[in-house]
Amino acid sequence: MGSVYLAEDPMLKRRLAIKVVRAIGEERDLALDRFKREAEISAQLNHPNVVTIYDVGEEENLGPFLAMEYVEGQSLGKYIREGTLEPETRLGILIQAMRALRAAHRHAIIHRDIKPDNILVSEDGRIKLMDFGIAKTMAPRLTSQGEFLGSPAYSAPELLRGADPTPSSDRYAFGVTAFELMTGQLPHPGNNVAAVITHVLHEAIVTPQGMSGDLGNIFRKALATDPEDRYETLIEFLTALIDAYPLDSAAKGRVEDLFCHDDHSGDIVPLRRSRPRPSTAQDTGSGIAQRSTAGRSNSVRPVLTPTTAAVRIELESGQSTNAGQRPMPVRSGAPGSSAEGDGISPKTLLKWILIVLVFGPLVMWLLDILRTYIPQG
Repeated sequence: MGSVYLAEDPMLKRRLAIKVVRAIGEERDLALDRFKREAEISAQLNHPNVVTIYDVGEEENLGPFLAMEYVEGQSLGKYIREGTLEPETRLGILIQAMRALRAAHRHAIIHRDIKPDNILVSEDGRIKLMDFGIAKTMAPRLTSQGEFLGSPAYSAPELLRGADPTPSSDRYAFGVTAFELMTGQLPHPGNNVAAVITHVLHEAIVTPQGMSGDLGNIFRKALATDPEDRYETLIEFLTALIDAYPLDSAAKGRVEDLFCHDDHSGDIVPLRRSRPRPSTAQDTGSGIAQRSTAGRSNSVRPVLTPTTAAVRIELESGQSTNAGQRPMPVRSGAPGSSAEGDGISPKTLLKWILIVLVFGPLVMWLLDILRTYIPQG
């Protein structure tokens, strides 16, 4: 669709990627609209697993451009083609991609083009979901030239039939991405676009030889033709996938820890945790952290409970009272008197001084007038 250039911001001294589309007419306007939409969504999400957009605009001699953060790494699609990722790393990538997509769905944003080539993997292992250009603005469709906007191999059957995109169709594309990442092949193969679309609409997924029955059933549910038959959430799908995937205990523990941990406060993965019950004489004391039936570890956090101990408050008279008792109020004999005795408090004394200073001259002035009009005997 365009070219991507590596550049440097001369003011902030940071590297960034600039995507430029050379087009004319309606295609130029469409490209600019997509770039603006992607920048808008990036600003709304502000998520560590979503590519940050710095600027968008149009240059007369170049065309529409999009300036985004530079991710030093490569696309997930390239890693899949190389086949160099370990299973533990693949599951970690899916967990991060799930967080990005869940963040978008919470903002009522449907990506519409989830696929490995739109997931960047940095050298430090963090993934970045990108290309929100057609999110929520246009559904995948076939143009008059036969070009598919979106990717047919990753599109849900209902989209290919012309239905509106939904979070479920995004989850379907996520399932296809997970299938390809974990197996190295697509669930609906085909030599061309027409063959792929036909297979998606009319054929069951093709699982590789050697895949366990549990894994096959998980992917069949995630990629069900009817949206009602699919997993309702991405967490439900990934939980089943992690529990069923064959990993050694150490690797599975690390994956589960990553699944439970999220360093972005706006996208916390809920943990399945049981409330700790009070210890009794019959408790063995060894069950602080147990494995759940689904294989996920439950970490127990300390629960703060209100203290029942009475707090003693020393009164000036030397008496004491409990925190649960209400002390008797101290009553004074006249307004303004202090609780310590019958003397005048400093506040009251200051008030009378102000009254004398304000009204004293007035009284003297009145006395002078009276002397003038009253005859002296």
